[in-house]
Amino acid sequence: MRFDRRAAQRIRCCAAGLRALTAGLLGGAALLTGCSTAGGGGAAAGKDAPTRPDYGQIASMRAIGGSAVSGKIRVIDRGDGATMLVSVLNLPYGPFRIALNETPNCTSPNGFSAGSPWAPASSAKPPADLIPIQYSNPEKSRVEIEARISGLHATGANGVAGHSVVIYAGTRVTEAQPDVRNERIACGVFEPATLFSF
Repeated sequence: MRFDRRAAQRIRCCAAGLRALTAGLLGGAALLTGCSTAGGGGAAAGKDAPTRPDYGQIASMRAIGGSAVSGKIRVIDRGDGATMLVSVLNLPYGPFRIALNETPNCTSPNGFSAGSPWAPASSAKPPADLIPIQYSNPEKSRVEIEARISGLHATGANGVAGHSVVIYAGTRVTEAQPDVRNERIACGVFEPATLFSF
């Protein structure tokens, strides 16, 4: 019987990968990826490696300005724009605004650290009007909104990554001054979302 050195090497590679998987090592999957039972050896490293799914950007909202608002805002790419998913609790009854802000910082008690309202360069709307006025329902403690925003993305030059999002009570998106009460009632900084984060 003729000894096939390449076949033996493939068998050893696959056996090592199976041992690693049995032991619960994450690297075993990578070992098996390079094994092939067909002639010609393993696939080129990284050639067919799966890409990590993009779950968008998410911001956990923190109450500011004496409010009790909490929740999450998520931005997911959809073609030439993005979908913004909003799920927040304890909003005051009536109109409110959501605005993206320049600075990824929500440490100040009145939201001043989030900077000025921001809009992507690809948007035809000014920052204060990027997201229309919303309304809370007095009969529900939770507000759920899905909004399509043209020109916006989760990452990149027109993305929310590296920015914050602020909720404003009332109909106006206003600038903030240090230590001065204003309409900003919740703030969150965007970060990469995971599969189960919303």
